[in-house]
Amino acid sequence: MNSISEFEQFLSEDMKELFGECIKRGDVLRSLVENMGVTNSSVIFEAAFETDMDPETLYPVLHFHTTLAQNIEDELVPKIVMGLNELNTAISAGAFPAFGCFGYYAPLQQVYLSYRMPVNLEAPEAERQNIRFYLGSLYDQLDLFVDFVLFLCEDPETITLEEYMDYLDSITDLNNIDLRIKALEKYLEELEKEGTKEE
Repeated sequence: MNSISEFEQFLSEDMKELFGECIKRGDVLRSLVENMGVTNSSVIFEAAFETDMDPETLYPVLHFHTTLAQNIEDELVPKIVMGLNELNTAISAGAFPAFGCFGYYAPLQQVYLSYRMPVNLEAPEAERQNIRFYLGSLYDQLDLFVDFVLFLCEDPETITLEEYMDYLDSITDLNNIDLRIKALEKYLEELEKEGTKEE
């Protein structure tokens, strides 16, 4: 196998297996990833080979793009961008290593996670394993951080990244989603009480 269209077929199958669906629109493969985080959120995941690359480029580039939040209020953008920068530092140099980076796209008022990787079409099985590893890692990454991103977009004052990381540490042994929800609610209540005392 050495064509992009053949590789897209494998990618589509892997996305269906992990996310439950995959729709192709034009050159873009798209899935709606549901039940993420304690808040049971949905995100839009897309994958596409970039077509405007230099023809001399050795390997085509596969671009993964995840939309986490939309219709962001303009007055919240500076604090949201600051929070996303802190999150990017945490996933690139902190205790939760992950792929890609979070960002804010002003024209569509969206918060996204983006990652690009070159693909060697002459080594399809090895590359497919790489992509499967990335997709599994992405699923875990979204499950961990989608709640923080949504809190950030709703009200950047709700919880700091440091506080959220403390919360993640406190639930590492909780495999039951109901217990995680209760732990998060309790943690946010405590933060709110502390904030009221300080005022």
